[in-house]
Amino acid sequence: MKFVSGFIGYVRQALSKMSGINTAYPRMPRVVSSGDVLLDRRREWALASGQEGFHEAAAGIYEQILEQAPWWAVAWFELGRERERLGDVAGAISAYKSALERDPVGLLAADLKLAALGALPAPPAPPESYVTGLFDQYADSFDKHLVETLEYRGPVLLREALERGSARMARPFQFNAAYDLGCGTGLMGVEIRERCRAIDGVDLSPKMIEAAKATGAYRRLETGDIWRWLTASAAGVASLVVAADVFVYVGDLAPIFAESARVLEPGGLFSFSVQKGEGADFTVGEDMRYAHSADYLRELAGANGLETISLEEASTRRDRGEPVPGLVAVMAKT
Repeated sequence: MKFVSGFIGYVRQALSKMSGINTAYPRMPRVVSSGDVLLDRRREWALASGQEGFHEAAAGIYEQILEQAPWWAVAWFELGRERERLGDVAGAISAYKSALERDPVGLLAADLKLAALGALPAPPAPPESYVTGLFDQYADSFDKHLVETLEYRGPVLLREALERGSARMARPFQFNAAYDLGCGTGLMGVEIRERCRAIDGVDLSPKMIEAAKATGAYRRLETGDIWRWLTASAAGVASLVVAADVFVYVGDLAPIFAESARVLEPGGLFSFSVQKGEGADFTVGEDMRYAHSADYLRELAGANGLETISLEEASTRRDRGEPVPGLVAVMAKT
């Protein structure tokens, strides 16, 4: 193989440091083994070589694996990723389609990759299995990675926007019952707990919920889907609904806007952050996250009896050292 002599020593060193089969690309959930120890080890070689930039070599390894295990969805997905990094868009699309066909529960969310490459329309949301797996795996290192690596500032920016919005509305910067959608490890709850009499949170990931409980910031925490959780709530019971960097994992926000508006009391606030999109209502980026346009958010607000108090450009995090364009919104129920 073309690159073997140049990277084989590194691969051996890298493999000795790998604690799991997914170390090289932590954003993808862990998946089941192939059932063949030798194939699993060869996948580890491919992951390590791809991590270090030997994408042609990694793609070659995956192609060899798939000759023996053509049913292995994760190998197809990772082959697509390596082909994408090599600039082989057609080959990447073919591999992602093969992954999608072999992943009936959507654990890999290959449809998001296909949407990012223009091969499929953006789905309204990723499969729950993908989001749950992603954040269950991420839970233990979530806060450290967000704050130290991505310089994440979502909760701070939302708190500041809520304070400015409250002042603009001449209302106290205090809330009775707050709902934290996609609460994660509780960073948002910790940020606003001094301003809230009670905070309830929901998240798809059980491990994230356990971490949020440890903060002591919440009155009630539940594992579940945001929309279903909201539909189970009574109307007019919340004075604040907040979602910090949650909607990057939801495309079609209409159902969540409708239910958030329903559970808010008159004058209650709905505040959230999104990645900024242009043109279409929502799109999927290379990072498998959704971006939403400002026009789409304003349209949803108007359709659900929400007044847009502020919709400001702000970046909640960095990616590869660069600020990710975003929007921070504060809306009020009229």
